[in-house]
Amino acid sequence: MNYLHSPRILIFCLPMNSSNMNIITFGCRLNACESDLIKDFALELGIIDFILINTCAVTAEAERKLLQTIRKLYNEDPNVKIILTGCASELNPTRYIKMNGVVGIISNKTKLSRSEYLKYASSKSISDIPDPKKVRGFLQIQNGCDQKCTYCVVRLTRGSNISFPEDEIVAQAQSLLKKGYKEIVLTGVNISSYGHDMNPKRNLAFIVRHLLKNVPSLTRLRLSSLDPADIDNDLMEVIKSEERLLPHIHESIQSGDNIILKRMMRRHNREQLIEINEKILSLRPDVVFGADIIVGFPTETDEMFLNTQKLLTEAKLSLLHIFQFSPRPRTPASLMPPIEKKVLQNRAKELKKFAHEILFKKLSEQVGKNVIVLAEDHVNAKTNSFLRVKSLEKLETGREYLFYCESVDKNAIIGRPVEKK
Repeated sequence: MNYLHSPRILIFCLPMNSSNMNIITFGCRLNACESDLIKDFALELGIIDFILINTCAVTAEAERKLLQTIRKLYNEDPNVKIILTGCASELNPTRYIKMNGVVGIISNKTKLSRSEYLKYASSKSISDIPDPKKVRGFLQIQNGCDQKCTYCVVRLTRGSNISFPEDEIVAQAQSLLKKGYKEIVLTGVNISSYGHDMNPKRNLAFIVRHLLKNVPSLTRLRLSSLDPADIDNDLMEVIKSEERLLPHIHESIQSGDNIILKRMMRRHNREQLIEINEKILSLRPDVVFGADIIVGFPTETDEMFLNTQKLLTEAKLSLLHIFQFSPRPRTPASLMPPIEKKVLQNRAKELKKFAHEILFKKLSEQVGKNVIVLAEDHVNAKTNSFLRVKSLEKLETGREYLFYCESVDKNAIIGRPVEKK
């Protein structure tokens, strides 16, 4: 899921054991991907008795929860030793280093450098501790972004677009598969911009083809959030022709009103998005679309909000992440006239209710069908198009099943496995 354009707050905790370093991750799948790599450094270097927090600054709520977490950790244990990295600590390091319990900050720009963690290493090696089995691994293919969306602060903390070499990406994919991951998700700040900084210039379609060609054992590849402006004919052809590329397209849309999109400095309009999604569905009908939507961007009127609501059905969107606008420091949008807080809250509530109705309808379309799912644990699974599934019979984690859809309950399909794949 694209970090820059997805202002969601996810919290991951990667406990290593009671005496070793814990990693708490705020933000997106890119941060989760980076935390996995940091965990490897900790295992290798024997870093113990620390808590590392990989921070997020994409919304004010993310920073509020971060501050709350730091205070809670210190109140529970005044001897706690907290290391911070990520976007929030990069944006305002002075604020965080003064907090009780915080013993160090690692720059967001060097957080994946092994040498940054040497000062926290002990003489005890814990590299033989087994990594818990996981199902879905995240593979970072680029960092940074060259776009100038007026609401986004992450460009300031991540820098400009840097694409990683294709051979490194292949090697990392092979490593994830060896660790037991069954599915790989390509992630980054803005994966749609992959290759734009290279000479010769390349694109996302290129790295998908290269990866699938050179890692034949990779049977399940998924994309994180895409900028609609970069979904070109080449990428559509890959979506159509590569069966191992799973039929789930998550788009960074943010608004369904053209005036608001211009004020956000987005590069697409609502008509282009509808056309793109219609074309993708004509090429691969089983694709399910997801999207990120910001409600209450400054100057948004009732009519503009209604245009966004209409777009959800017009663009065939089903898996929706809806957020209230949150002004971020040093962004142009923070200087624009805000809408009334109560109006903002009511619109978000209304749109989330409508989004739930859309999702229920999409899930109901699967009832009576057999679909392929990947089990995430003994009960939960995801279809290839990333719809949530709950099983009435015990599943084996990491196993693919042909799954019969019997009914729908809230936001999940209910059913049972027909056979193992």
